[in-house]
Amino acid sequence: MTYIPPERDEPALDQTRQLEFTPPPMPSTGDGGPVDPFVGRVHEAAEPAEPVRSTRDRVLFQFIWEGILLLLTLNALFLVYRDEDALFGDEFGSLADALDPHALYLTPVLLAALAIGLSLRLGAVNLAVPAIAIVVGWVARPVDANLWVHAGFVAAAAVVAALVYVLLVAVFRVPPWFAGLALAAAFLASTQAIERFAESRGVDSIAMWDPPNGVYVFAGAAVLAVAGGLIGLLPGVRDGFSAVKRMADGGERRAGAVFLLLGGTVLSMLLAAAAGFLMFAYTLAPTTEPTSLGFGPYGIGSAAIDLQLLAFAAALLGGTSLWGRRGGVLGTVLAVLAVWAGMVLWNHAMVEAGDASWQDDYAPLIDVGILFVALFVSFALDRLGQPKEAIEPEDRIYTQEMRPFEPMANGPDGTGLFEPTLPDANAQQR
Repeated sequence: MTYIPPERDEPALDQTRQLEFTPPPMPSTGDGGPVDPFVGRVHEAAEPAEPVRSTRDRVLFQFIWEGILLLLTLNALFLVYRDEDALFGDEFGSLADALDPHALYLTPVLLAALAIGLSLRLGAVNLAVPAIAIVVGWVARPVDANLWVHAGFVAAAAVVAALVYVLLVAVFRVPPWFAGLALAAAFLASTQAIERFAESRGVDSIAMWDPPNGVYVFAGAAVLAVAGGLIGLLPGVRDGFSAVKRMADGGERRAGAVFLLLGGTVLSMLLAAAAGFLMFAYTLAPTTEPTSLGFGPYGIGSAAIDLQLLAFAAALLGGTSLWGRRGGVLGTVLAVLAVWAGMVLWNHAMVEAGDASWQDDYAPLIDVGILFVALFVSFALDRLGQPKEAIEPEDRIYTQEMRPFEPMANGPDGTGLFEPTLPDANAQQR
């Protein structure tokens, strides 16, 4: 049986006929070109903002250490005062009479410690600083019979050496320690040439200056140390030291860092030259006779310590960081006084015990022990004095209290799920 559909009066629709529909015009840009409505707006990638970090050091620990160092220094000075008759009775009569020459002998040590401390805080350790003090103070002959002219030559040599050092570090990117070592070798190798130059100028003898009041000279150096320490407390100055450190380590060269390195190196070289010039002008040298003045760089045998080693130990004991930037205010002066008092007491014990005594055997080990204690102090203050680092946004800890889960009002009861609205359900509302 075949089904025959009934005939319809309506004509059959042509399913292939296209609808007559004109789409709306496409939007265009200002130059007439079409705009694709499906292309989203291109956003420029924003660079991630670096978190703002605090650059202020925690100087509280530095002041705490200087307070402890002050107590230790006062204790050492009291021991010297208590034994003044045994220490200075036969040589000077009393401590008051011995204070003047001892302060004069101690001033070059303080100046050398300030020079090395400034070089350390710059972050570019200049090993030529102690060399220039040694060459000027002990080896190099004067180039003129007038000491003031000789002082001018010494200052000029220090400035030239500082310019060469900055040129090597900032321009040729030579590591600071190697640049200083090369300059130190140049200073030591030039002593014979300086002697030839002095002979060519006909300088056979020179009239030395009369020793001044050593207490005033040492007090002037101490004021210079405190003033420099106060300036170093400024956050801007410390940030400049950090910039010099980054440049010396191979980072970006900036004009401010270069000029700060130049100024600091010149000042450091001049302080070292002043230390050596004082030793030469006032004949501050070791003597073969047993004396209370034979401490540190002026000692003989087991009592002797190199000037650079003693200056490094005093600078580090004062709170100067080996890693740059940080330093103390009064710490270097206190460290120099404390080390001097300990050396005077120990040297007297060696003289009383005689040769081949345990005091004489252990004297070099004590010097090395002081250096290691100074290294520990510098390391501890550097770690404690670092600023607190700000927490970066991606590392922040979520501390907001979690809310209990509540189902949505439009979802099925008790499921908490979103119920989508189907098109057929909304067909009558359109």
